[in-house]
Amino acid sequence: MATFELQTEIEAPPEVVFDLLADHTKYPLWRPDISEAKLFTERPIRKGSKGMTRGESAGREYVNDIEYYEYDRPRFVSGGTTSGTLDAKLTNRFTPTDTGTKIDLWMEVRFKGFMRLIQPFLMPGVKQQFKNDLEVLREYIANN
Repeated sequence: MATFELQTEIEAPPEVVFDLLADHTKYPLWRPDISEAKLFTERPIRKGSKGMTRGESAGREYVNDIEYYEYDRPRFVSGGTTSGTLDAKLTNRFTPTDTGTKIDLWMEVRFKGFMRLIQPFLMPGVKQQFKNDLEVLREYIANN
């Protein structure tokens, strides 16, 4: 299992940041790599809610199953995702600041099969992708 942490601040209220980052069905609004996102359980999203995302990475399509482990709007969300090549747990904490919202992101990843052997080489790219995603979110919020 590999882990990493990221921190960033976005100039917007916690409710705005939370609603875009913690609700996977909003990903297609701001993440160009996500083409589809569905919620399989009733709204509102809460602990135990399930869904999926479909997207493309490095020229390959993927589908991730999503399950929410905790959902405390607008302060905290954790959930898990699975695909053919990995299992991951993602936790986000949202803290109000004088200028917006601080996000503390923590991720735990376990690659499967052959990918497990090259996990140490893949993790820097995974972490960079999350940094890029947070920057895309920042830009989306600033422009909308």
